[in-house]
This record gives sequence, C-alpha cells and structure tokens, in this order.
Amino acid sequence: MNSVPSTFQNLNTTDRRNGCPECDFQGYIKTGPNTVRLCRCREQGRIEKLFECSRISPAFRMKNFDNFETENRPATVQAMARAARNYADNFAELKTKVNNWLVLLGEPGSGKTHLSLAVGNQLINEFISVLYFQHVEGISELMTILKKDEESIGEKLSEMKRADFLIWDDLFKPWGESKQPKSFEIRIAFEVLNFRYLNLMPTAINSEHLPDELLMIDRAIGSRILERSKGHLATVSGIENNYRLL
Repeated sequence: MNSVPSTFQNLNTTDRRNGCPECDFQGYIKTGPNTVRLCRCREQGRIEKLFECSRISPAFRMKNFDNFETENRPATVQAMARAARNYADNFAELKTKVNNWLVLLGEPGSGKTHLSLAVGNQLINEFISVLYFQHVEGISELMTILKKDEESIGEKLSEMKRADFLIWDDLFKPWGESKQPKSFEIRIAFEVLNFRYLNLMPTAINSEHLPDELLMIDRAIGSRILERSKGHLATVSGIENNYRLL
C-alpha cells in the first residue's frame, strides 16, 4: 500500500472531522500512486487561520475590488483603484522588486482603506500572510503595552517588521489633543518601516497626508515611503473625492 507523504501525515482527528466528503474526511485527495493534494476544505482552513492572524475584522474581510464603487467617481479615484488592483494582481512578481510598496495618500473617504484591504484580502486568499495595523488604535495599544511591560512591545514590533505583507492604515492620522504626530508615533513608524525598507518587504501604506506633508512630519520616513512606492503611488486631493459626502 502506498504511503501518504509526510507533509500530510500530521492530520489529526480534529483535522479529519473538519474535512468534507469530497476527501472522505482525510483532508487530502490522492492525485496519483504516490502523490496527494490538499482538499479544498483544508485550503479553506488555512485561509481562515490567515485571516485570524491578520487582525482584519470580519467586516473588513468583505472589502474587495468588485465592491469598490468607481462609477461616477473622479478620475483620480479610478486611477487609485487601478493602481491597487494592478499591485495585487502582480504581487508575485512585485514582492521581489526594490519598489514593492503600495502607497495611497490624500482625501479622507476616497477609498484608501478599502483598496488597501482589498489587496490584503486577495493575498490571504492566495495563502500569503498579512498583518493589518490601524494607526490610531495600534499606537494606542502600543502605548498601553509600553506602560505595563516595556519588553512586550518588542514582540509586537517584531510581528509588524516581519509580516509577509503589512498594511499600515491611516499613518500619522491626527488624534488626541495634538494635531501633530507624537515623538512616540514617529519613533515606532521609523523603526518598523525602516526595517521593512532595508529588507525589501512588501508594504501597503495609506494616509491622509500628501507626499510633501509626510516629508514635513519626518523626512527620513517620508523619503523611504516615496522611494519604495515608485510606480505604485496614488494621491487624491479635494473634497469631491470623499465618497462619504456624496
């Protein structure tokens, strides 16, 4: 009797119960005398696990390119949507390039978060691990961690640095009493983004700040973002681009 390859031998009882009739609840399907492939039920399980680890909320998992409204939207918004879709569709090639960041900047409500998540959701369905970081909530969480246990913050930052694909949502969005980013925000952003810059790690960033504003906040961070996003940078400005006000 032909043996099952070792990759599939660790399917435990729970895995088998979560299988399906198509694979006879084994989790894999034989494709030849000595070959097998994962069943779709196992592939779906991998996708669900990737979503759990991504910190993308169930509501945000619904964001995709098909439900991003472009009809009657300004040309700049349509161009931004094309840039994001092109990035996602060509990710396998882009991820090894020097300029492999997707950066969407400008008007609130123009769809920057939706498109960034559409990229992330598509990549997860292609079995690529993604990590979503919302700036205001994420920085607040990091500040809380820092007050309780300074060593634990290193684990969080390491996760952000090494994620296969990082989505940084609303970079330097004003919050609290000050309209300017706090020194803590700038330090965290530089530490994470500089690591990803140096290691050519694919990253998606969206922000309400335009390129010159990012440079004014911190030239080191802004210049790294603009360099790595060459060919994949879209900016929108003007209230007519705000979908929420239509």
